[in-house]
Amino acid sequence: MKLNIMNNIDYKVGIYIRLSKEDEEKEKYSESESVGNQRTLLMQYIKENKLNYIAEYVDDGVSGTSFDRPAFNRMIADIESR
Repeated sequence: MKLNIMNNIDYKVGIYIRLSKEDEEKEKYSESESVGNQRTLLMQYIKENKLNYIAEYVDDGVSGTSFDRPAFNRMIADIESR
């Protein structure tokens, strides 16, 4: 999928990756995207679309049932502070 970039806007991109405790368990028995695979796919997309990569935020083994996740909270704070 290509991003439609209009007017040469300089998009600043951070990637958020999460592998929950539940996903770690599932990965033993079925195919699941690991943190490394997610990173590879996201970085490939950024490169293909010539986006301005700024930061990576990773919550590995953190439940997605709460928004109180360290890397997620850091990402939100970075967005709010531009």
